[in-house]
Amino acid sequence: MTLAVDIGNTNIVCGVYQNDVLIWHSRFKTDRNRTSDEYFSLLSSLKSNVFSFDQINRIAIASVVPDMTRMWQHMFEKYFEVKAIEINGYSPLGLTFVTDDPGFIGADLITNAYAAWQKYKTTCIIVDFGTATTIQLVTADGKFMGAIIAPGIKTGSAELFDKAALLSEIELTTPKHTLGTNTNDALLSGIIKGHALMIDNFIRHLNMEYVSDTPIKAIATGGIADLIVPLIPTIDILNKTLTLDGLHLAALLLTNRGY
Repeated sequence: MTLAVDIGNTNIVCGVYQNDVLIWHSRFKTDRNRTSDEYFSLLSSLKSNVFSFDQINRIAIASVVPDMTRMWQHMFEKYFEVKAIEINGYSPLGLTFVTDDPGFIGADLITNAYAAWQKYKTTCIIVDFGTATTIQLVTADGKFMGAIIAPGIKTGSAELFDKAALLSEIELTTPKHTLGTNTNDALLSGIIKGHALMIDNFIRHLNMEYVSDTPIKAIATGGIADLIVPLIPTIDILNKTLTLDGLHLAALLLTNRGY
């Protein structure tokens, strides 16, 4: 079994794979005040009887929060007696880069690029809706061409609600119309549809810039992806577990190579 852990600024997503099948996954808030013991207790309570920790023989982690990385590594070594493989720009996954030093590239971007390359076997645009919305392109031969980073939907809307005295926080849902006839609907159009239009245009521009790399598949992932994907006609695939899939595939590759 493989335990895959994706640590983001807002959420931590965990998944367990058995024979390449995701048999369990869970999402919970990133809390820097929790200890490694508390996180282990949380995992224990969430996993129910689906699997036991002594079945885990591979762990892969992608983290953009360094202090949380250290905490979770400590937990793995204490409770699982397994040292997690940390995925980053230097991981020998076979990806190539247009930059000489890929170390600055986020672990989530690397993991998503590897997953898309391995799963879809074509040039892919990957859109990840998280704390930040990221857009990246990886070619059919595994070349990481670069990325776009924009404020995430919830990140941007939180700033709006904080700065505008007459606007109150709303529940984010898919808007039914472009023009809102009340404040709630007007906000939904601006926040959700506005973000969708931005993503759609980026995908169209990337398709034009990399026309020689066709066919290109556009893949959406991230916790809020299913809310906005219906508004983006250029998205081909919704895969909310893409990052976990990438971690599992990377763990298999690297453990087979003795890492």
